[in-house]
Amino acid sequence: MPPGHAWRDPGAVGAPVQPWARAAAWACLLLPMPSVIWRVAMLLGADVGFADADAFRGDPGLTAYVLGLDVTEVAVGVLCLGLIMRWGEVVPRWVPGLGGRVIHRLVPTVIGGVGNVTLYAIMAGLAAAFVPVWLGQRAGWTPDRGMDSGQRAVLLVCYVPFFLWPVAITPALVGYWRRRSA
Repeated sequence: MPPGHAWRDPGAVGAPVQPWARAAAWACLLLPMPSVIWRVAMLLGADVGFADADAFRGDPGLTAYVLGLDVTEVAVGVLCLGLIMRWGEVVPRWVPGLGGRVIHRLVPTVIGGVGNVTLYAIMAGLAAAFVPVWLGQRAGWTPDRGMDSGQRAVLLVCYVPFFLWPVAITPALVGYWRRRSA
């Protein structure tokens, strides 16, 4: 291919997945799951200690927001598996009009990269909002307001993995790009 036309090369298909990229992609699916389970449990009436739980359970808009957030997290986790699966390289044959076409490597890496940067920004914003309050440096609301130590421990167990999610997406994307590059 002449120089300057590399963008037309959709990338290699069928190259072996690096073990570290496979682990990262599976982590992308698993890391948000504890927070999804915590929020679903909260919506179903479990006493997770969240002071505002009744507001989220009682307001259809807030309930829809939480369920939409959960569905989005699960969907993104599943899409991250495409970084290691054949359907992330070639559109499955059953998809009308597109089945069998090679997916250009830029599509998942650019979309995934934008999403990953967005997640890093969200996590940084949450940390900037909550950590100073937890350290007593300023007053403010935190999601653990009113929780006992057990409820706070469960919240941490469910949300620390969520904060590691973008850290897992990064190597999964790098592995995909490297594997699909010529």
